[in-house]
Formats: sequence, structure tokens, C-alpha cells
Amino acid sequence: MWGGPICQTPNRIFWSFDNTLQDLYNNFNGVGNNGPTYSSPGYNGAGACILLTQSSSQSVTIASPFLNFAGTSFTLEVWIYANTLYNSNPYTDNAVFGQFDQNVLDKSLHIIIRNQRIYLGFFSDDVVGTQLLSAGQWYHMAYIYDYSVRTQYVYVNGYLDASRTSAGPYQGTTGSLTIGTNGVNTPNNFFDGYLDSIAYFGSARNASQVLDDATLVSDLTFDGNSLVDRGPLLINGTGTSYSYTTSGRVNGAVTLSVNPSYVQITGLRRLGLNAWPYSVAIWIKPTSVAGGTIMHLSSLTNGAQPNGWCLPIMGLTSAGRIAINSWNGGNMPVTGSSVPLNTWTHVVGTYSSINGLRLYVNGVLSGSSGAYSFAAGGVPMTITLGSSLLGLGVCNTGTIQMGQFYGSLDEFRVYARELTVAEVVGLANP
Repeated sequence: MWGGPICQTPNRIFWSFDNTLQDLYNNFNGVGNNGPTYSSPGYNGAGACILLTQSSSQSVTIASPFLNFAGTSFTLEVWIYANTLYNSNPYTDNAVFGQFDQNVLDKSLHIIIRNQRIYLGFFSDDVVGTQLLSAGQWYHMAYIYDYSVRTQYVYVNGYLDASRTSAGPYQGTTGSLTIGTNGVNTPNNFFDGYLDSIAYFGSARNASQVLDDATLVSDLTFDGNSLVDRGPLLINGTGTSYSYTTSGRVNGAVTLSVNPSYVQITGLRRLGLNAWPYSVAIWIKPTSVAGGTIMHLSSLTNGAQPNGWCLPIMGLTSAGRIAINSWNGGNMPVTGSSVPLNTWTHVVGTYSSINGLRLYVNGVLSGSSGAYSFAAGGVPMTITLGSSLLGLGVCNTGTIQMGQFYGSLDEFRVYARELTVAEVVGLANP
């Protein structure tokens, strides 16, 4: 990924803040200032994130090696949760990231929130967002400079908030990297809250890449005999009594052939929020269609309801039809077509408060509900593939016949947004 001090522009740097200030590739490692701490779980409901307290002037410094932002494209993405955000005249900053050369035109990089708006600045050569941000909630922020078109972009939760042309380039040639503070408006710029999963790219990410970075919750391909998450949050799967097959719909897949056998991912924060849009997608190849849970959503990893929240959200009916389910104080089932044995079938369930629940089979709409507001569990959730575990006979079920799913599964994805029809068709035609 990076060739050392001579090559000053690596392709990617990633700070997970999972109880460490090291970057994933052990090149750009940080040092804490004034005692920053960690908090668990982080945004993804697992691991940890860094907690910076403004009143203690806490921050992180990466003094070496020097990272060259001058005359080049770059992207900086981060998950933030501010305990406080300030909006006062003439301006108040909450700094996320920076590199200080000197406070002259294009020589002080400040990646911040200013007056509750996302802000990317080179010094007197800046772009400011329009969306008013609030304390007490998680946001995905993307700060991008495209050198080829001299344009700055800022994104919030995957969507473009503002852009500015004829900008830059940044020209600073010295300075440490700083997290939680920078060289502008010091000392009134310290961040107050949580930062998680800071990712640097040595290129300008495009709109579709940023949208996936912000909303692709998990992507298990099952290739290479692995439950590794290929998505940006790195929520790797676990499971029991599953096996791998090389005869997947796309390369490898997992096979569930005994009871119980399942794969599970946890820490799905957005799926625990009321009315937050979501989509789930998977290839299935059943060896039995007499019922079975394909996806089970629960607040507890054992799938059960006592002192928890649980619902099978995709499965087979007793008659062998595909079905999805959601909750609004009662079941919101949508039942689709019959599923063939020993044949790969692509299934997608999407939800938004405007369009309600929609079921797609092989890229074609197979059923839908009316508009409603999803009544979620209020905590980071777990999805179990292939089983309802202890939720069997306990959780509300809609038209799904809960039980062990028998067969193979491939290309499992979870999104914190409603997929478009074109996106669904694309997933069904890899």
C-alpha cells in the first residue's frame, strides 16, 4: 500500500481506533495528546472508537512520516458523533483532521465542522456545507479534493452537501497530521465527542463510492473460504456448523446442511433506528423449501425476544414461497413467488418510510406493502443467516415459517438505505 518516506502519497490509510492509534498498515501511527480515551462499541456496534474531550484539549498527532497533500487528489472519510457542536459569531470550529504549514493561502489544511456545517478548507480557499448538523447522532462525513478538475466536495451520510470549483490545489509542504484539532482558530477548535474509522485515500472518491462507504453496512461474499466483510465497516461474520462450497453463484458460497447451522453479523447500528431506510440482498439455493429462516434480525445474538427484539425478515413460507417481513407494532409481511429447489435465486428486500417494504426476486418486483414507519429495536442489531436460533416459536413471524434453512447462500449484503430498482437489477445480474 505504501513505499515508505520516499513515496509520500500512499493509496490508503485507515485508523480504526479499536483501542489503538496505529493505522491498519502500521505506517501512520498516532500519539495521543492530553489523554484521549476509547469507547466501545464504535459506530459499527463492535470494536471501539476514540473519545476526545474538548475541555481537556485532547487530540492525536501523527508526526512522521510526512503525508503529502500538495498538488494532489485526496479523500478523507470519518464517522463522527459530537457531544457538542458550536455555532457562534464569527465562527466556531470542531476540528476533525488537519495539516498545518502556515496560515496563508492554500497552506493550512483544515477538515472540520464549522458552525454546525461540514467544512473543507485550504485557508481562504474553502467549501462549506449547507446541512445543519446536530450533536448526539452519528454521521458519515467525506471530504474530497479532485485535483484534475480543481474541485472540493463535502458529503454527509453518503450524499453531496456542497462543492466548489476553481479551488486549490493545497500547497502545504510541511506539518504533522492532527486528529481532533488543527492550525486554524487554535485553541478554540478541539473536537468534542467520538471519531471512528478515519480513512484516507490518495484519490478523489466518486459519488457512488462515497455512497457505498457511508451506507454499505456489510458485504459477505464467502469467497476464499472466508467470512471476512468486504465492506467499509469490516464487520466480519461468525457462525457454526457451516461449510464452504466453490459452486457459489459468484465464486464461493456457504452451505447450511445441519440443524443448527448459521452465519451471523452483529453491531448493525442503523438497523436499530426507527424508520431508517435499509436493504438486504442475498443469493439462495435451497435444498428444501418447506419453510426456513433466511435472515433473522434481533437485538440479542441468541435470536430470542425476552428482554430483546426479534423478527425474521426474510425466509420461506410453509408452501415454499419467498417472504420478507418488517415491524410497525405488528407484522408487515410481503409474500412473493415460489422458490425452485437447487437453483440460485436472488432476493432483495428494501424499506423506506415513503415506499414501505418491497420484495424483489431475480431483479423483478414481486410484492410490496404500503408506506409505514419501521419500529426498530433501538440498539445495534444482529442478523443471523439460516436460523432464528432461540427466536423459534417466540418471535413474531408474519408469513415466514421459522426454522432451519437448508441449502447454500452467497453474496450477502446489508445497506443502510433503500436501493434503487437499477441497483437491485445490477445485484441480480453480476
